[in-house]
Amino acid sequence: MSRPPSAPSPGAPSSGGLISLDLISRDPLDGARRMGKGELEVQDVSAGLHPVIEEAAMLFANSDDEAAMRLLERATFDDLGNSTEQVWAMLFDLCHALGRSDAFEAHALAFAERFERSAPAWPANPCNGATSGPPTLTLSGRLCADSRAVIDQFDRLGCKTPVLRLDVGRMKDVDDDGAAMLLEALVKVRRHGRSVAVINAEHLKNLLAPRIAPGEARGAPQWQLYLEALQQLGDESAFEDVAIQYAVTFEQSPPSWEGNRVAAVVAPVAVPPASAAKASPVRAKVALSGEIIGAKQDAFAILTSGDHPQGVLKVDCSDLRRMDFISAGLLFNVITAAQATGCQPRLVEVRPMVAALLLLIGVAAVAEIQQRRF
Repeated sequence: MSRPPSAPSPGAPSSGGLISLDLISRDPLDGARRMGKGELEVQDVSAGLHPVIEEAAMLFANSDDEAAMRLLERATFDDLGNSTEQVWAMLFDLCHALGRSDAFEAHALAFAERFERSAPAWPANPCNGATSGPPTLTLSGRLCADSRAVIDQFDRLGCKTPVLRLDVGRMKDVDDDGAAMLLEALVKVRRHGRSVAVINAEHLKNLLAPRIAPGEARGAPQWQLYLEALQQLGDESAFEDVAIQYAVTFEQSPPSWEGNRVAAVVAPVAVPPASAAKASPVRAKVALSGEIIGAKQDAFAILTSGDHPQGVLKVDCSDLRRMDFISAGLLFNVITAAQATGCQPRLVEVRPMVAALLLLIGVAAVAEIQQRRF
């Protein structure tokens, strides 16, 4: 595929078809080439990424949104050559992800004036980003003292957004240190007037239930986290019973019931039984979503644990709002392992900010990437 031409300087006459922000039918990243049926094969081009793209991708991955925004805004005044299209796409994507419609419209006007063509419009139906719901942070694996980086990420996100969703459905274990860190972060976030909705609180309750032993004064943080799960589930009766047991066991006042601390209801994706899956060509939806931060091996289990047939496996990333550097590296390894089984993941509807990170990490060397149409 031919490379998009460089952007002209402000005020230069239009040459027609300068750049396109159609990020599905045309890949703005250097090194991609067109396949049949409008699809793209994105090759390993991380070495050729513009420094602005690399830096903005890393800043966003580290949740430094303001710095990423400033960098991209400044860069639009420069001659970016073949990277012009991607930088503008990332800027529009970031404005949309942060819900900044005023900034989006201002940049759209500047885009139209500079390139003398229509700019992307703010979507009538919000995309699956911050504007359509609160951000989601996923905890997976074992929550312990080594999970400090993830808890710090939760702390930063929780204090910046009115509501934060915390998905605990992939947690496998939690010790006293991990429970204490999470409880401390929850208290801090709420002290700032923010709210936290724990998704899959039933899983957390079931995980902690065997640790609740009345009369045995150990594991107080896990007791308190168990009470938090009951609060999130709105089970006041069970909460009061366990609170009394806590007071007797530890000879101290238990947490108080707060009726407004109820988790948002999220309907899980239905997965048919293995027998039904073999009998029917219809497969369960495979998707990556939310904020994947500090991921562990099982964070991408959906790519490896399913009985996926050989060939292309489409992975819907339309609701994947952010991924950090460590998680992207882990995704690279998971995809490589999937390839060994004859399964070829194809990441579709990837937001430009996330796509830039995946290109930087080198994920494009092992998987096809299709950016979202803006």
